[in-house]
Amino acid sequence: MKSWKSTRWIEFVGGKNLVFTLIVLILGALAIYLLNMISFIFDPLRVIIATIIGPVLLSLVLYYLFNPLVNWLEKHRIKRLYSVLGIFILILAALVLGVILVVPVISDQIESLIKNMPDYVEEINHTVTAFFKETAFADQLNEALTKVEDWMQSISDSLIDYLGKAMQGASAVFSTITSIALVLVTAPIMTFFLLKDDQKFFSFLLEIIPPRFRQDAKEIGATMNTQVGAYLKGQILVSIVIGLLTFVGFKIVGMPYSGILSIVVGITAIVPYIGPFVAFVPALIVAFMVSWVMVLKMCIVWVVVQMLNGHLIEPAVMGKHLMIHPLTIVIVLLVMGDLMGIFGLIFAIPIYAIIKVITIYLFRKFKNRYNRYYGEEGKYEETHFSKDDYLDGK
Repeated sequence: MKSWKSTRWIEFVGGKNLVFTLIVLILGALAIYLLNMISFIFDPLRVIIATIIGPVLLSLVLYYLFNPLVNWLEKHRIKRLYSVLGIFILILAALVLGVILVVPVISDQIESLIKNMPDYVEEINHTVTAFFKETAFADQLNEALTKVEDWMQSISDSLIDYLGKAMQGASAVFSTITSIALVLVTAPIMTFFLLKDDQKFFSFLLEIIPPRFRQDAKEIGATMNTQVGAYLKGQILVSIVIGLLTFVGFKIVGMPYSGILSIVVGITAIVPYIGPFVAFVPALIVAFMVSWVMVLKMCIVWVVVQMLNGHLIEPAVMGKHLMIHPLTIVIVLLVMGDLMGIFGLIFAIPIYAIIKVITIYLFRKFKNRYNRYYGEEGKYEETHFSKDDYLDGK
């Protein structure tokens, strides 16, 4: 085939490589446009993905959480099947015990908190208004509090309206409950088989990949397993520890509703940086309704728990596996939260970690093949990307 003759114009705009790159970008944009025009074809696929993604993600979280324990038991000559069955029996017993002992107490606290919350908010309004009454901010404060009261009233009216239409939308409510029940039932079943036959499952996935790319898939999979597994296990353990420490601290200082508040703290701790601020608001409101002394005690407990988390718990549990700057984490959480809601906030960092691993791997493969300063051109097969190389940040 006759080679393409270069011209002055081609050299001026950057040479053949730039021209080919622009052609690829234009063709890619055209493909995206055409796919968008016929997006209705993919509606069944979208429904399938929406149906299975919940159970799959929950089962993967449970797998990463319990797989180290199963591996440890297997090293001590206990078969995986027996280990998995034993873990599931213990979890089921713990859930039954929790329902019998803990749920009634938490339920009473939630009911009492919801019942007294309007009185708490009204009392806070009076206290804050009286405190700033003789200051220059009195008018602005009254205006702000009026807007807050109107906003809360609108929420209350909307809630009443929603409850009034609940019977009309009973089918939608039933569908939501069914979907949640489906996730809660199928995820443990999937987790059971993942824990029992994990090597068979991953070997099957590897066999689907063409032989030429299997080594690449192994290296990417090993790195992703380290990244995502470390984050999920670490974040869940950190959340549990923070919730327990908060509960103990609130009990010591006599904080009302310590049970439900500590659960809120533990759940929101799954979301880095943003979660603690979200959980701080209801705790502050409850403490404020008791006394200023309780506010001070609550703040002391909060600061102590957060300091222990930042300087002791997270470094010991999480380590430095993710290598993500805190500013990057906040930006990722904001973007994913806006795109995918609460689901995006919970799984934003694992998704980002997966994308980061794949992007870095492909970029290094590209450099190895096309960058003459990195190695001989065309030596694609001789390049490699190890997990240790990535984790060390080299």
